[in-house]
Amino acid sequence: MKKLIIAAMLVENGGASPAAPTLARAVILAMLVGAAGLALPAFGDDLVAAAKANKAKRKASTTKVITNADVKKSKGTVIELKGDKPAAAPLGPSSIEKQEAERRAREANAIRLDAATKKVAELEKQLAQLEQKYFEENDPDVRDRVIRKQFDDVKAQLDAVRQERDALTPPAPPAAD
Repeated sequence: MKKLIIAAMLVENGGASPAAPTLARAVILAMLVGAAGLALPAFGDDLVAAAKANKAKRKASTTKVITNADVKKSKGTVIELKGDKPAAAPLGPSSIEKQEAERRAREANAIRLDAATKKVAELEKQLAQLEQKYFEENDPDVRDRVIRKQFDDVKAQLDAVRQERDALTPPAPPAAD
């Protein structure tokens, strides 16, 4: 085969006519295709034989395939077995009712939270006024008896309202790391 390729190359390089290189290439191509064609059937035959042997080893299906023709030929009837009635769904609020109740609870909580926040602001303002009044008062007896008692009462109210407001405040979602 090497000799043919070398001969074709010589013909191609030293050929007298312009058609000679094309003819040499065609001859080389035909020889390569022929050589490859002889080798492939031998390999292909082995592969086909192995596939047939593997198919023969497999078990055939023992179940019958039901076709449309089999269904048309059948004269059977459908039998329904009477069993227990399906269990009734538990009687409880539906998901929509649950969602509506949660929404109403959130709205009521938001209203209470808003009222508590306004009350805290009002009490803080009142506390600041009492503190200012305390320092403006010249009589120590009035400062200690009257203003101090008012200041302590407002301070206790403010602490109670702040605790209520903090209880109404929804917890913050956990921060993602």
